[in-house]
Amino acid sequence: MPYLGIIFLLIIGLVLPFPEDLTLILAGQLVHSEELNFWLMLGVCFIGVIPTDFVLYYVGKKYGRTVWRYRFVRRIFTPKRRVQVMDQFTKHGDKVVWVARFIGGFRAPVFITAGMLGMSPKRFLFLDGLASLVSIPLFVGGTYYLGQRFSQGAHQVAHEMTKYLMILIGIIFIGALIKGILRSKKEIMVAPPTNNDE
Repeated sequence: MPYLGIIFLLIIGLVLPFPEDLTLILAGQLVHSEELNFWLMLGVCFIGVIPTDFVLYYVGKKYGRTVWRYRFVRRIFTPKRRVQVMDQFTKHGDKVVWVARFIGGFRAPVFITAGMLGMSPKRFLFLDGLASLVSIPLFVGGTYYLGQRFSQGAHQVAHEMTKYLMILIGIIFIGALIKGILRSKKEIMVAPPTNNDE
């Protein structure tokens, strides 16, 4: 079902380079081209967005600065970005969490940093939830509204575009999965053998 597909895309965005904003735009397009329930789709997006945001926050809160040891964290949390995020927290405090929901490139680093700095879960969920009440309807509703402006012919084009976009997303996911498996096998092959002789 399209609703489950949207939740799936929002979840894999934690580990794969698939922008959350693009998923929300796709959700709005699906509401238009597939004639889905707009309010149900908004609820689905909230279900996918808030928990994934909290996972990032929890990682920072539980593991602190040790998260920088992990490759996938270093990919989104470069040394330059660490300095930028810390600087924003110093200048603006908790409000950075609210603003970050509208800035894709800084969202994950800010949420991780919020956990590192000891922000309470209730405070984080309040700020993130408040911002989501604006950002999610903005992306989904905006795309749906623009879709309604299409002519009937363009509606069919949008339907076809949606289908091919879903196929492309599937190819990207499978490619990333294969790449991860091959990388793991390569690391196992180059690992030095352990000496069990006593």
